[in-house]
Amino acid sequence: MSGSMLEFSEFKKALSPESIITSVPGLYFSPRGDRCLVVEPETASWCILTKETKEYLAKQGLLRPGLEERTWRRLNDLYLSSGGWNEDRFDRLLYSLFVRNMVTVNGQTYYQPSNLWTVQKYPHYFNIHIAESCNLACRYCRCDHQSPDPMLMPVETCKKIIRRVMEEIPGEKIIIGFHGGEPLLNIDCIIEGTKYAREIAPSLGKKVTLSLQTNGVLLTKYSELLKELKIEVGVSLDGPEAIHNRQRIFASGRGSFKEVIEGLRKARKTGLNPGLLAVVSDPENYTEVARFMVENLDSRSFRLNYLCYEGRAKKQFDFEVDRAAAFADNWLKLVDLAVDYQKKTGKWLSIDDLNLFIAHLADKSRPHMCYRSPCGAGNSILGFGHDGRIYPCEELVGKESFCLGTIDDHRPLDRLLAESEINQRIQEERKVENVNKCRTCPWRRFHGSGCLNKSYEFFGDTGFEDPMCYFYRRIFEELMWKVAENPELKNLIGYYKKYLKDEKSSFFDNLI
Repeated sequence: MSGSMLEFSEFKKALSPESIITSVPGLYFSPRGDRCLVVEPETASWCILTKETKEYLAKQGLLRPGLEERTWRRLNDLYLSSGGWNEDRFDRLLYSLFVRNMVTVNGQTYYQPSNLWTVQKYPHYFNIHIAESCNLACRYCRCDHQSPDPMLMPVETCKKIIRRVMEEIPGEKIIIGFHGGEPLLNIDCIIEGTKYAREIAPSLGKKVTLSLQTNGVLLTKYSELLKELKIEVGVSLDGPEAIHNRQRIFASGRGSFKEVIEGLRKARKTGLNPGLLAVVSDPENYTEVARFMVENLDSRSFRLNYLCYEGRAKKQFDFEVDRAAAFADNWLKLVDLAVDYQKKTGKWLSIDDLNLFIAHLADKSRPHMCYRSPCGAGNSILGFGHDGRIYPCEELVGKESFCLGTIDDHRPLDRLLAESEINQRIQEERKVENVNKCRTCPWRRFHGSGCLNKSYEFFGDTGFEDPMCYFYRRIFEELMWKVAENPELKNLIGYYKKYLKDEKSSFFDNLI
């Protein structure tokens, strides 16, 4: 009876008066007014009970806080104490709870958690740091190099990386990202690396996507070239001038807003249509930055990342213990902004991670590698330093304790990954069941254990939770309430709709 897409009619056939109904242990209950949010953590299932349903289930001895694991009821006894609910109505309620893994029928659950959270075996995204230097000196940059060495990757090293990942890592579709520092400082690597990747991909049976993340300053010079090379471009822009210029500065201390806007305009005129990424250092700026993207830059799709404890930010910012709450409260205002925009224009904004988190409520797939368990380090992504050293993630590039080897290692890359003690260790450590604070968290399968690098930077150890875990706890709970009250928020799934496996997802009627 368990399995995807179980129809009510099939469920009904499997019931008999002697069926044993048991509430699943470990449910999370969060009452609000006369309703109650219920979450089944291990399968990331959830619903909100109305007052009538909540009171009815409590009388039946099902789905109530404090319920003992061995409490059970015979279906016929539940029918006899129906309290005015006819059998068909109760069966439909039972079905709704069963497909959310909140009750068992004769010891069976709908989902088997061990079959849900599979781990990708081989990376598909290869982030190549072709330049660790930069023409800006942003106050929060992850790269905090003081060396006068420009640290540019040689073209031959870049080609070797591209050839080896295509030859030695299984999988048809791959993404090669040029990163840094500022990758446009090493334009030769971009030109030659791109041409080489496209030249060898067909014979190796690969479909390759090339991308680049830039601060935008050099787009006035290179936009036509990037368009010709068919490279997807992302631009880092932190919002309106006053906000952007606080952090994204030249070495002289002068803000870079003017140059970035000029680069963005040139890129758009060329037809590049870059994606936009902002780092939010003050949580109160979330909506102001979002409005700037929409109203001033005419963009309906962008990403807003909160400031993280790493690189130069460690020295130049205070990271208060309660910062996660302030960021969560202000981030949630983006939902209202998106709703208001839709009312005015008839169109929905696409704000990553808002799209992604709505998708997490709707489906069990976890398309973004940073929100899996373990995270994507070493199984979905590899990072390469300018010197050809290999790391499990681009955010770990340069941290020698995470170095897996070099591109000159004689072992094939798939074997190097399989044999690496470092890679094996982090794959095991970052499972939610192996992180103390995560293993009992109601949101562990919505968010995973978070970013390995951010845990390491903040705690000095990879065995800890994401330092902003409260941010995610609050976000997911509030989104559940918002979605139950306004099912139209399903449209905020946006880009991630294509990843949904179950088109009849219970997400679309989670108020029971």
